[in-house]
Amino acid sequence: MSPQPEPARVLILRYAGPRRGVGFEFYPVRDGERAPEIRSVFLHEIDAEFVIALIRTQYPLTDPETGQLAQAFDPCWDNAVPKPVWREILEELNRLAPADPEEKAFVRTFADWLNEALEAGDFITVAGNL
Repeated sequence: MSPQPEPARVLILRYAGPRRGVGFEFYPVRDGERAPEIRSVFLHEIDAEFVIALIRTQYPLTDPETGQLAQAFDPCWDNAVPKPVWREILEELNRLAPADPEEKAFVRTFADWLNEALEAGDFITVAGNL
């Protein structure tokens, strides 16, 4: 049995609501389980918009866990996104140049986490809690 993962690291840019709001947890998966050496990241819905929009443009895509074709991103469920798709998203994030220093730091922090997660996992899952 695998040890329980650490609680997700919460990244906040604009969110100002209750501690446990609607959002998305991002975590790398290796050999069918969460990669234990990388702590997952949680983004509240308003703060996740930039990356969720990039993910949605990649659909339909083949689920790397099941091999089935996923027609659309599901904010209420787990979305296993293949590593090559994340590499494209990472390139797009690296091209972003937000004028706002806080937004720039937020995007950079997520991109740095994403790069580490891509090294640790076979793919990254985005789990919505709607």
